[in-house]
Amino acid sequence: MAIATAGSAMAQVKETPATVGLMEGGNPRGYVQGANDQGVIFATSAGSRGNLIPYAQIRGEGLNKLVRLDARPEALAEPRALFDSGEYAEAAKAFGAVARNYAIILGLPQNFASEALFFQCESLLRAGNYTKLAQVLDSPASATIDSKLGEYYKKSHEYQKLWAFLGKNDIEGLRAALAAYQKPVIGEAKLLPAPNFNDLPAAEVAQLAYLRGKVYEADGETDNAKDDYYRAFTLAYGNKELMAKLAMGAVMLKLNEDPLLKAEDRAAMAEIQSVAYLFSKRFGSDGMPENIKKFAVRPEVARPVVAEDAEIPVDTNSAEEAPAEAAEGGEEEKKDDKKNDEKKDKKKGKE
Repeated sequence: MAIATAGSAMAQVKETPATVGLMEGGNPRGYVQGANDQGVIFATSAGSRGNLIPYAQIRGEGLNKLVRLDARPEALAEPRALFDSGEYAEAAKAFGAVARNYAIILGLPQNFASEALFFQCESLLRAGNYTKLAQVLDSPASATIDSKLGEYYKKSHEYQKLWAFLGKNDIEGLRAALAAYQKPVIGEAKLLPAPNFNDLPAAEVAQLAYLRGKVYEADGETDNAKDDYYRAFTLAYGNKELMAKLAMGAVMLKLNEDPLLKAEDRAAMAEIQSVAYLFSKRFGSDGMPENIKKFAVRPEVARPVVAEDAEIPVDTNSAEEAPAEAAEGGEEEKKDDKKNDEKKDKKKGKE
């Protein structure tokens, strides 16, 4: 099974230590030498000829068959460390090497070679290498991400496939794929400049908005493209740093092409300054294009000028109500004082 991965010093393994949990016969130790849709090729001693054990004879349901591969923790340790540290280009190479070196287990349910392929794709996506991402997803081995891994991977893998359209520069394919994530354009929705997305988590809508922005940009619909880029970075700004940076970068590039900016229009200047300044405060200026960095300043905000002799408006309602309340209170006090005086006079008369 061909795999599009980076090179590695490690040779492709022919067998790997494992424990198989049988329905009958205990948990034999041995070596997995291959796997397919029918079962696992398993040998009880290194280098000996293996036999096919049908999945029906192995404990577990569906993809959760009890086959423990000893090499999994060690094989994935280095690429995972690179991925967790944000070194996505190196992580992609390392995950790809694992997938190639352990190709014999790609047919096994929940195998770590397919898992490595998934994380190779995720690393390439985060590194922005969409061309390589498309190449990996076009390889026959990548089909095992769908067929051999569980539900946990499926949603993210859907989005990996969407991003691969950019790597192939297949705008029409991307347009068609995005249609499944948009609400029907019927009734009042026809008045909207662009269809609404389905009700999805913010992180997913951010990706969809950015990708649709690329479609609009290819169509020459600059305003719609900018709207989607703004939508993407607004949704991603607080929790998806890479997505937010990508979308803000796309907005700044489009704003920099605006003829009004070249004509020194104040509104156009304030808009690009606002985005560039926000970017620099949140992410620093390292990821900002050189021709945009000069705009990373706080934009001037026009304030109304008040003349020195201008009259300050007075809240006449509150001014009139306060004395009235006080006056009313004063009348009540006078009545109370009068009653008290009358009581005192009566008491004196009796005495």
